[in-house]
Amino acid sequence: MFKDELLFFVVMLGIFLIILFSIFLYLVMKKKRETKKRDVIEAYKEEYQLPLFHFLREGVEEVEVGRDPFQVRALIELMAGFSQTFASEDILMRIRLFAEDHFDGEIKKHLRHRRWSMRMNGLYWIEDFGMRTMKTELDRVYQSRRLTKQEEIQILKIDIKNGSPDVMKALMHPKHVFTEFEYSLLFQALGPKDFEGLMDVAGELPEVMHHSLIDSIGLRRNPRYAGFLEDKLGLASSEIRIRALKAIVAMEHYLPADTLADHLKAESWQERLMAIKVCEYVRNPELTGLLISLMRDASFYVRSQAAQAIMRLERGQEVLREIAISEEDLYARDMAEQWLERGRIT
Repeated sequence: MFKDELLFFVVMLGIFLIILFSIFLYLVMKKKRETKKRDVIEAYKEEYQLPLFHFLREGVEEVEVGRDPFQVRALIELMAGFSQTFASEDILMRIRLFAEDHFDGEIKKHLRHRRWSMRMNGLYWIEDFGMRTMKTELDRVYQSRRLTKQEEIQILKIDIKNGSPDVMKALMHPKHVFTEFEYSLLFQALGPKDFEGLMDVAGELPEVMHHSLIDSIGLRRNPRYAGFLEDKLGLASSEIRIRALKAIVAMEHYLPADTLADHLKAESWQERLMAIKVCEYVRNPELTGLLISLMRDASFYVRSQAAQAIMRLERGQEVLREIAISEEDLYARDMAEQWLERGRIT
């Protein structure tokens, strides 16, 4: 019995070692093929880098594109790099036309690939090159049952940049549930006209889109939307008020002292913090008393921001010295001393 068990163990061990060795050989051979393929692509890139550069600068095509997939891949990688480097409209147009003439087949193969990473590469290339001839193929991917959230976001970004008339409807009714961050990425890609269209329907947007819209206004820093943000400051939702204040800070939009005073007394420490940040560039001496009281706030961040706002006032250092000497609140004294040690800021 023992010999039979030992024999079985040896046989199984041998089979296991053979399987492991086979996997090892497969991985080694695969790595070798990938390395060889990469070497060929890099050689093509070295050969075509200068001719492509001359083409983009002068418009004279010096590269004959054949059917060699390694050559096409090398040209795609070179053009993708150039598209991130140049901002000239003429050069970007040449990149787009070259891609539409020569990369159509290769990119379609990527979009139809079963592997997600290959499909995403194809979508990134379409965006990099600004291609406009892939609409039918993009619609096919978008309608596919295997469409992932990342693919949907990338297709929407492409549609936004290409000025698709259906993009607003797609943003309002996505196939996947988007986060605020994902909506913000898409909103930042919108051109002025489409962003205006979004502002027109702001009241109809679901909460997650509404929050992202406010954040996007701050990132755009367009003063024409300041009135929209001021209107949000009067809403009952603390979350909306905080986001509106954050956008106002990004725009450095002026708010009157009485409006700021209301937010400096807010229940939410995040709202008080954002209001103090507005005070930093408004620098209204009427708010000094409220800022001094906020040096005693329960939140460390509020105390620190209040001290920084006071330091920016004309007599800020004097006020902080007085707090450091005579203030009964230990935390306020410590914060004043810390900012006095840092010195005056502009």
